[in-house]
Amino acid sequence: MNWTDPTPSSLAPFDGNAEAIASLAGTSIFVYPHPRSNAAFPYTHGPASYSGVQYVTGALVVDATPSQVERVLSNYTDYTHIFPKITKAEILANEMHGNWSSEANATIRSIVRYHMLISVPVPLLTFDEDLIMQHERTHHSISTLIVSAPIQYGSGKFEWFPLKNSKTLVTLTQWADLDHPTGFLVSTIFSALPEIKLALPYGIDGFVMQALRERFNHDILPKPATENSVMPQVNLTPAQEAQVTKLLQPGGLVQFGHPPVQLVHPEHPDMLWFVSSYYLMPESAARSRETLANPQRFPDIYRQVRHVDTTPLPNGATANDIKIGIGIGILSIPIWTKLNYVPDTATGNVQLYSTGGDIEWVQGRLQFKALNPQSTLIGLTAAGHLGDHPPFPLSLGKSLPYLDYLSAAGAAPVVFDKAKVWMKKNGAK
Repeated sequence: MNWTDPTPSSLAPFDGNAEAIASLAGTSIFVYPHPRSNAAFPYTHGPASYSGVQYVTGALVVDATPSQVERVLSNYTDYTHIFPKITKAEILANEMHGNWSSEANATIRSIVRYHMLISVPVPLLTFDEDLIMQHERTHHSISTLIVSAPIQYGSGKFEWFPLKNSKTLVTLTQWADLDHPTGFLVSTIFSALPEIKLALPYGIDGFVMQALRERFNHDILPKPATENSVMPQVNLTPAQEAQVTKLLQPGGLVQFGHPPVQLVHPEHPDMLWFVSSYYLMPESAARSRETLANPQRFPDIYRQVRHVDTTPLPNGATANDIKIGIGIGILSIPIWTKLNYVPDTATGNVQLYSTGGDIEWVQGRLQFKALNPQSTLIGLTAAGHLGDHPPFPLSLGKSLPYLDYLSAAGAAPVVFDKAKVWMKKNGAK
C-alpha cells in the first residue's frame, strides 16, 4: 500500500540532536513520549484516521557503526535470531523505488510475514499468530505499517544515527490502536486487563531495545552487587531534569531501563533488571506521597488489589500483607506479597522491599520533587524477581521474554495513571 508514514522522528523532541539523547540514555534503554498528533493509515477496506495519538520512542546507544546497524535491521529473515518468540520470517514481496546505490531518497518496500509463538501450559493463553508488516527502508530508517495482526492499526519507525567513538544511536518510535484488537486471546486479555494498554507501548520499546542490547552490546557483563547497593541511581543534571520534565508535559512516562545487575547472596546469584520511571503528577508532593506510599489506599486505587493488612513499624515504616487477584477469562491468578514501606524524613523519599510472598524479591524507591504547589515530578526505581519455583499461575509468566524487565517497565504506567485518576476523583484532602 502507498502511504505517508505519520510516525514522528525520534529526534524531534531534541531539536534533531542525537548526542543529546545519547547523553541522557547513557548505558540504559531510554524511553520517552512525543507530543500528541494526528495519524492516518491506508487499508484495503478504507483509511483509518486518528487524532491525539501519542507515539513513544525507545532509544539505545550500541557498540556498532550505523552501517552495521542497518545490515542487522534490514535483514528481516534474521529477526528470528534477534527477537525472542519470532519463530519464522518470510519475505512475501520486495519493490525498489529509485536507484539504491546512488539516490539518497531511494526506498525498498518489503512485505514480510512473521510468525510469533508464545507457548504456555494453558493452551487458551498460547499466542500463535502470523503478523504481516510492510517495511519501507531508506538509507537511515525503516518505517513499518501493520498490514495484518491482532493489533490492526499502527506504525513504527527504526532510525539510526552516528555518534562519537564509532557508536550508534538506535531508536524505535511506535504507536498502535489498542482499542480495536482482533482474535480471541488478545481481545480477552485486553477486556479482562484494560490496564495492559497503558503498559504495552513501554513494553514494546523495552522488548525491542533489550533484544538489540543483547545483539550489539553483548560484551557488557552484569555488575555484582549486594542487597544494600544493588539499586541504581539516576543522577540527572539540572538541564537533563528540565528536559525530562519537558518530555512529560504531553503525558506519558520517561523511563530508563538500566543494565542488569547481579545480586550476590549465599544460595545463588540472581540477575535483576531495574527500571527508573518518571511521571508528572498534577498534585502536590504531599498528596502524591500519601497516595502512592500508603498501601492502605491500594484496594481503592487498583482494582486487582483485594486486601491489605498493615502493621506499623518504628519511624513511620509499615509492613504490608497484600493480596492481589488477576482474572483472565476463566483463569484467576492470585498473588500474595509482603512489602515494607520505609519513609526517609530527610529527603521525602520512600524505600520499599519485599519480606515474603509469591514474588521472590522486590526492591524500589519512590522520589517526589515539588515543581510547584500542584505539580510533582515523581521517580520510581524498582525491580522484581519471580524466582525459580513460583506458584503455578505465576510460572506462566516465565514463558514471556524478559519477564522481570518488562514487568517493572509495564507496572509503572499503571501505578501512576491509576493513582492520578483516584486523586482527581476524590479531590484534594
